[in-house]
Amino acid sequence: MKLPALRFALPAFLFLLVIGGSAFAEKKSIVYTNKMGPVLTRTVVTLGDQPNHELTQMVRQDMTRSSDPDWEGVPAVNNGQSDLIDGSGAVYGYTTRTHKNGDKTFYKYQGTIKAIGAGTQRQTTGQGTVELIGGTGKFANAHGSGTWSSEAGGQATIKIDLEY
Repeated sequence: MKLPALRFALPAFLFLLVIGGSAFAEKKSIVYTNKMGPVLTRTVVTLGDQPNHELTQMVRQDMTRSSDPDWEGVPAVNNGQSDLIDGSGAVYGYTTRTHKNGDKTFYKYQGTIKAIGAGTQRQTTGQGTVELIGGTGKFANAHGSGTWSSEAGGQATIKIDLEY
């Protein structure tokens, strides 16, 4: 009588272990900041249809700060695009974080920024959404979503619910 039960129980257990692995995933709600770092490349196209209308593509090296050890001190390469009129408008792009163990996480973001001030004093504020779309190694099945906001001064705050 024990043998037939084992025939069904063992495959069911293996199925749950392999397919249902996400049941063991770590779920977190974290907050981290990105200190905007140096621009590595930047291309600007002035469209001419309106005064100060520019399309920009840039790559920037940022640094992540968080109380969560998986995100603390992690560099992030931000590949961003913007469609701005007089410094305000839409932004979107992708970010890759390389964690301390070498694993990566990949994100896409979108939102809007608004220019404040003028001349050399001009800065931007912004807000939008961010989505964790995958990773490698420990983060291979990572996913999540959240929001970002930035204040003048070159720092963005990200609040995200994620699972990996």
